[in-house]
Amino acid sequence: MKNKIIIAFAFLAVLIGCQDDEYDAPNSFSDVGFYTGAGQQRTLQLNITEYLSFLDLSQGYLEHSWTIDPGNYFLQGPISSRDSILENFIINPGKTTTEDKTIHVLFYESGLQKVRLRNVFKDSVAFRGFNGTDEYIKPAVKEGDFWVIDTTFVVKVFDTIIPEIEVKQFGAVVDHTSTDTIYVEAGDKLQFIDKTTIGEPNGRFWSIRKTLAPGAVAQASDVVASSSAEVADIIFKKLGNFTASITANRTGQDVPADSEKYTITSPIKVIPSSQPFVLTGTISEQEDETIRIPFNGEFIDFVDKISFFEVKVNDVLFPIASVSVDPTDATFLNIKLVDPIYQNDVIKVTLLPGSGITSTDTREPVTFTDAVVKTFSETYLLSIGTFNNDLGVDWTKPFLNETIEAITEVLIVTPPTGTPTAVNPTGKVINLALNRTKATTIQNNVRAESIIEANLIAGRKYKVKFKYFARLGSPNILFRFSNLGGANQLSFSPGAGIAENVDRWKEGEHEFTALATHTGKFSILSAWGAYADFYIDDIVIVSNEKRP
Repeated sequence: MKNKIIIAFAFLAVLIGCQDDEYDAPNSFSDVGFYTGAGQQRTLQLNITEYLSFLDLSQGYLEHSWTIDPGNYFLQGPISSRDSILENFIINPGKTTTEDKTIHVLFYESGLQKVRLRNVFKDSVAFRGFNGTDEYIKPAVKEGDFWVIDTTFVVKVFDTIIPEIEVKQFGAVVDHTSTDTIYVEAGDKLQFIDKTTIGEPNGRFWSIRKTLAPGAVAQASDVVASSSAEVADIIFKKLGNFTASITANRTGQDVPADSEKYTITSPIKVIPSSQPFVLTGTISEQEDETIRIPFNGEFIDFVDKISFFEVKVNDVLFPIASVSVDPTDATFLNIKLVDPIYQNDVIKVTLLPGSGITSTDTREPVTFTDAVVKTFSETYLLSIGTFNNDLGVDWTKPFLNETIEAITEVLIVTPPTGTPTAVNPTGKVINLALNRTKATTIQNNVRAESIIEANLIAGRKYKVKFKYFARLGSPNILFRFSNLGGANQLSFSPGAGIAENVDRWKEGEHEFTALATHTGKFSILSAWGAYADFYIDDIVIVSNEKRP
């Protein structure tokens, strides 16, 4: 049984009398008006086994009737909000028509259900109402010598949600409706597919939790995995017995809420993996100089295992400060060194045999030797250095320096035709171009300025990497970490006087040390050239800390 929902709303009526096609003020004997227990909606909506009330406010009618669709029921009022067993109020089961002024309709059929009101008047009337979006007028229709208002309320009745799912393992459908155990090796996955349609849900929540012992009280920590995806791939990492469930739900503005939980009857048992416990993916240095080592399973916490690891930096053994299981993801090991490491270091890690370290499914990790570490580097402009958005989104053309007598333009164009090479970019690029107005002009301040900030710290080393396309005679390109020249302004020469450097895409880079701390915008300028036609793309700025 669902709780009833009643939202008070009156269809406001302005009653108008008429003769033939003209409407005049009605007399006191011919009025029409309606009232429903629902909100201002074109289509009324509620859950199945709930009810709505309808009141006919019309006066002076000769005939009056309400008609409902078969399968629904009239209820005897009044009905209190505390009344939960609405079936106790059913009157005249099977009857679909009544002459009562007020009706309460219990909807037992889902889908679009109709409630029809028919009134017959001696005089012409019209109903002016508001359906929640638009005002409207419904005039009476003449039938013989009388005038008839015949209107139908449409009620969208949502069925009770009945979850329907499918479970797959290695692409094959698994029977989840039996009590047979589904065995999963640690590190493997099950795929859960929500196929629910009955009740028109618009969301769901999958939950994988530890199977409770008899008499045990459920805890939030029992949940080991969850997902709201329609197709959820759940990886099982821990040994043990688990129970899977889905809660399908329907939520939203003006939509009657409902939810239904279905617990899979087949227990899930995670057993030790038959696969080796191995390094998987890339070992990487984090921003805080932690070396993070990924495995294909979860580790059990351990202590005093430093002696089973070696870290070489530029082929020299470095002392290890700590080795531990990552606190946020137990499939990673974290190594911290005593001494600092730099971007240009070549770092290698070795795991020696006999460590006694185990996974949560009792496997011991396979040893490895001299696995290379990807060092960390800060990066800027990765998302906007491709210029794939229009000017003004990521980049803007700032006000020009009024002392420079030149008309400048910044355009985003498609790549120019050139000798195809491996570095030829696709999509949009920045084109810096100049049209001179005076022959004496010797400077060109064409600029594209990033909206996103690029931050530098004084004394640190950085590198600007990019692709460029120069024409014969193109000037130098400037990279500026401020709106003015000075400390952090860089100049790159494309060598446009040499034939092999022009009319083709090439890769460029510029290493530099920040002479001043900078928090602000990054600009590209074309400057000090008699001819400016220069294309640039795929700009990225990276930190470039090198071992002294």
